[in-house]
Amino acid sequence: MDLMLDVFMAFFGAYLIYAAVKMKQTGELAKGIMVSKEADLSKAKDIPGYIQYMYGKTILMGICALICGAVGVLNDLYGGLTMVQLIMAVVFFIVVVGFGVMTAKAQKKYLGL
Repeated sequence: MDLMLDVFMAFFGAYLIYAAVKMKQTGELAKGIMVSKEADLSKAKDIPGYIQYMYGKTILMGICALICGAVGVLNDLYGGLTMVQLIMAVVFFIVVVGFGVMTAKAQKKYLGL
C-alpha cells in the first residue's frame, strides 16, 4: 500500500509540473488542479497575474512531490531511507500547507474567489 501511495505522489508531482507549464503556455487555468471545477472564471479579475504568481510556486510544489514520492518508492523497494523519508514527509507537509495558503490568497487577490 505504501508503494502505491508513493507512486501516486510522484505522478501527482509530475502532473503538477505539467499543469503549470501548460497553464503558462496556454494562459488558461487548469480547472480542478489550480482552481475549483465550479469556479466561475468569467468574473476573474486577473487570470494572467494569477498564472504568473502561481507558476513558479506550482513548479516547486510539483518538484517537491515528485522527489518525496521517488524517495518513498526507493525506500519501499530497497529500504534504508526511513529517516530520510520521515524528514521529507515533515518538510512536504509544511510545503503543502504553505502552498495551500498561497493558493487561497492568490485566488482571492487575482481571481476574486
